[in-house]
Amino acid sequence: MAHGAGSTTGSTRGRAARRVLFSFAGGLGHLAPMLPIADILRGAGHRLGVCGEADVLAGTEGFDAYFPEGDTTSPSGRSTGTLVPPDLDHEYSVIGTHFAGVLAARRFDLVRDVIDRWSPDLVICDEMDFGAMTAAEHAAVPRVVVDVIASGALTRIDRIREPLGRLRATHGLPSDAEFSFLKRDLVISPFPPSFRDPDFPLPPAAVSIGPGPSRASHGHPAIDWLRSGEEPHRVYVTLGTVFNTESGDLFVRLVRGLHRLPARVLVTVGRDVDPATLPSPDDNVRIERFVPQSTVLPHVDLVVNHGGSGSVIGALTHGVPVVALPMGADQELNARRLVALGAGTTADPVTVTSAEIGGITLDALSSRSLRRGAEQLRDEIARLPPPASVLALLEDRMFRSRLR
Repeated sequence: MAHGAGSTTGSTRGRAARRVLFSFAGGLGHLAPMLPIADILRGAGHRLGVCGEADVLAGTEGFDAYFPEGDTTSPSGRSTGTLVPPDLDHEYSVIGTHFAGVLAARRFDLVRDVIDRWSPDLVICDEMDFGAMTAAEHAAVPRVVVDVIASGALTRIDRIREPLGRLRATHGLPSDAEFSFLKRDLVISPFPPSFRDPDFPLPPAAVSIGPGPSRASHGHPAIDWLRSGEEPHRVYVTLGTVFNTESGDLFVRLVRGLHRLPARVLVTVGRDVDPATLPSPDDNVRIERFVPQSTVLPHVDLVVNHGGSGSVIGALTHGVPVVALPMGADQELNARRLVALGAGTTADPVTVTSAEIGGITLDALSSRSLRRGAEQLRDEIARLPPPASVLALLEDRMFRSRLR
């Protein structure tokens, strides 16, 4: 366990600082939605710990205590794997067998141990971290759940009922077949309400918040390059930080399909993919491993991505339409919401050709209706209360925890 140095300046509410444990059960997409909340709590003088995947924590700053799971690996030249057709039924099953099953059991043990050793007054976890939810309940520590699935439609109760029931029984917790904790706990949704699938409404105890200010980041030469040039359009391409290594030849088709467009195109492939494995880009295409999304989006007219929640909502926050190529997880559900709300379009990542990618992207760049749809969502996001609006709710829970 590694501990980072932190400072405590005193709570804004005039009470002693408390400890808050952030816990996430996946990659960066599971941690990133919680970081604005961490910023607010840090600013209020509370001490923050974080528990999750070691690779993600290796690039995360600002916490007082780190509780990594697994080992940190160095950036590599891994292949982009094999691209398989999206299968939503399979994804629903993965939530049950992996997130609510094997991973939940493992994370229960890890988070319960962290609670015993670090004594947090509050556990804030992502909606897929069922092990952390159960560990907090077992330890009688208040918990708050942060949504990380923008559409809200990936978790199906019938798929998680049996494995979570088994986990609860193993640790002597009462049966909760109706998952009352999903309605009882405070749920924070950092997404525009209209983007959520209407068949899966937020629970009554949920609150929606906006993204807050962009986290500070250093400049990047790719941004200067993106802003220069005489091309009339700017396009950003990403396949995320997980499915980039399961994308087969999709990056190749993207580069070949976009280089002829009247656009300057920035492609990020992720830390595990070597840009040298892709075709040599033309002058209007630049390939990087990583550039902070928040520094790119203010300068682009269109995003071509995998349909991940963070990538999609990030684009919409800036009023930028999306061409989605969903490969798995919640991506197809997000693509459906993009189309339903008129803020994006979608294509089959397995069958789409380079020529078709170029045509779809050019059509999207010239579409006023897609721009209007994205701008409407941008305006909705801008009207959401800031992350600071939940500080009082969080502090009420952590202060009460000392009475347990």
